[in-house]
Amino acid sequence: MNRTKTTLAGLLGILLLTAVVAPASAASDKPFAVIDSQRIVDEYSAAKDAQEQYQRFLQDKEQEIADKERDLQLMAEAIESQKMVLGEDALRTKVEEFENAKQAYFNLRETIDSQAEQEYKNKIQPIIDQVKLIVDRIGKEEGYGIVIDAAGLTVLFLDPDVDLTDKVIETLVRGVEE
Repeated sequence: MNRTKTTLAGLLGILLLTAVVAPASAASDKPFAVIDSQRIVDEYSAAKDAQEQYQRFLQDKEQEIADKERDLQLMAEAIESQKMVLGEDALRTKVEEFENAKQAYFNLRETIDSQAEQEYKNKIQPIIDQVKLIVDRIGKEEGYGIVIDAAGLTVLFLDPDVDLTDKVIETLVRGVEE
């Protein structure tokens, strides 16, 4: 489940770097621009809400897994503490119950991983898709050769004239209002 904890801003950055960036040869005579996906998440309420809902979902599922892990630990401790006093058949039954519970735990983890992927697709992916479309449109309309995400890089200086983040946020908000 740790792989599902990736932030929206990080995912936006990775996706924008791979999907929106024009080939370097085409960018050589065109200006570049920057967006800050972390600012989009911070300032665009739908992105913030989606991120918060997704994180709550993950926290709930992590609690469910932690509860099952605790139950397995308690079962293992009970078997260990009782194995000298249990008969062979009773011990075998307890071990089988433990193995079944362990298998159910692994099945639950797989189910939760699938649910997390689906939740991501439902909550986060539509916003990423919107941002990609907006950045692509702005990049083409304004003649940029490359648009990068400042959130995914270390930016030591950024000229505000090349930062498209405000335009992206305005377009996102305007799209919701229309």
